[in-house]
Amino acid sequence: MIFLMENSARKPLLFSVIFILLFVANTAVGQSPFIKAIIPDQVNLQYAGSIGYMSTGVGYNLFKEKAALSFHYGYVPEVKGGELHITAVKFEYKPWAIRIKDKLVFHPINPVVFLSYTLGKNFGLGFDRDQYVKGYYFWSPALREHLGVSSELKILGDRSSKIKAISLYTEANTNDLYLISWYENRTTTPIYQIFHLGFGMRMYF
Repeated sequence: MIFLMENSARKPLLFSVIFILLFVANTAVGQSPFIKAIIPDQVNLQYAGSIGYMSTGVGYNLFKEKAALSFHYGYVPEVKGGELHITAVKFEYKPWAIRIKDKLVFHPINPVVFLSYTLGKNFGLGFDRDQYVKGYYFWSPALREHLGVSSELKILGDRSSKIKAISLYTEANTNDLYLISWYENRTTTPIYQIFHLGFGMRMYF
């Protein structure tokens, strides 16, 4: 899907993907404890899901791989509604792991919470005080709070391989503004309409 974008739209995302891959490759043989500590446990590539038309990210396993903390950069090209750059910090909890034979692990229901921030001169934590009095709008133009749930199918690698697993996942999420809008119009708006779907692939090290 990346290669369907125009050249000008592809460059920021492709640069991020290349940077992440080179970062992992160059630091995988790091010598110092600090370098080893900052090497991510996972990298991902995602389509849609509230953090860009396409996005990339790196993550760290927590609580013996029961959870993960990840950092993302997403891009929306101009042809998809206006050029946007989005950053996000995500926490995902994986309470259940269903083993399928020797090579597959299924995580059926994973609660997700994350914050996203849209960069750009038209976005900020608050509204322009010259146009709006304080408190006129209670939300932030740039900062969104998200709730969601994901499912993941993990394909385990060989023990001798540096790549521990590759997974495919899907995530449905909504944000604070959508929830408020749904609550105020809940008699006419089905709740499923306020959720956005994302699809992605992860690589574990």
